[in-house]
Amino acid sequence: MQATTRLQIPAARMVAGQRRSGLLAVRSLGPRARPGVVQKRYIQSSPQTDRDTITRLLYSIGTKREVERHLRIFSSSSHPSQPAKFAVIKVGGAVLSDLDELALSLSFLYRVGLYPVILHGAGPQLNEIIENEGVVPDYIDGIRVTDAKTLQIARRVFMEENLKLVAALEKLGTRARPITSGVFSADYLDKDKYGLVGKITKIDKRPIEASIRAGALPILTSLAESNEGQILNVNADIAAGELAKELEPMKIVFLNDKGGLFHGVTGEKLDVINLDEEYDQLMKEPWVKYGTKPKLREFKELLDHLPRSSSVAVISADSLQKELFTDSGAGTLIRRGYKLFKHDSITASRRS
Repeated sequence: MQATTRLQIPAARMVAGQRRSGLLAVRSLGPRARPGVVQKRYIQSSPQTDRDTITRLLYSIGTKREVERHLRIFSSSSHPSQPAKFAVIKVGGAVLSDLDELALSLSFLYRVGLYPVILHGAGPQLNEIIENEGVVPDYIDGIRVTDAKTLQIARRVFMEENLKLVAALEKLGTRARPITSGVFSADYLDKDKYGLVGKITKIDKRPIEASIRAGALPILTSLAESNEGQILNVNADIAAGELAKELEPMKIVFLNDKGGLFHGVTGEKLDVINLDEEYDQLMKEPWVKYGTKPKLREFKELLDHLPRSSSVAVISADSLQKELFTDSGAGTLIRRGYKLFKHDSITASRRS
């Protein structure tokens, strides 16, 4: 698939108050940075100094015109009454293994007054622990079958990973608030088949919006609650999609450790997937299986619900700035696109 210029549409105004002072280390992404070397610059932590300095750093990954245009749109498109309109960022469990990189990327946004809603998974961490305790992970149709013991471990793992990310952000002077309950309500997806797995029925935005108004990044897990108070496990990708439907942000980003989606045969990164034209064929490909197939299905269902201008980006944490502030973007862009029809003659095209 050919790479294409990607103009992203987006949103959000800084709606919180002053942030505390301190020093922030940010990663230099410029072309002169040596590969594998993290270059740190220390920024005096007043809001305006942060914004000016980081804006200059952004010029190393895109043109001045690109960066300033995206910053202007991001900073002016939301309203304090709806503070969670900038972005939903889903963080894969594997990404949490490099907390420093992730925290730097999220702090970068915070320092220019942007407040993404962050929801994380913890699949690899959960698998490691339950296997050590003698429980074999069980999946049906890509969904983790969750019994009482698995749920007990999952709650502990989600809480630990959530607090680790909050602590990493706070260490950089970025205020963050753990939100591990009270957002997602759910019914059983299929109790006999999947056990304690939920299907989200309602989302309460108030804890998220309160966090942003207080000047803190909301950090969510994907655990939900039934009407009877039973905790239910929800796949993090699905929870992020439901959250995006509710909030309708202009940016929807899925962070994974690979930096995108890749062709199962050639190994090449898929720069753009136009669902209207390619979805049906992709779902028939023998290499589209395991986690890839349900992800594509979820992306299509999500984008069918949102305005046609919406898109999903699958990228790595260190590409977040490039995705948000340049037209070319990074990783894999999934959009609805348009279906093309081919005709052998003008007469045939008229008949169709």
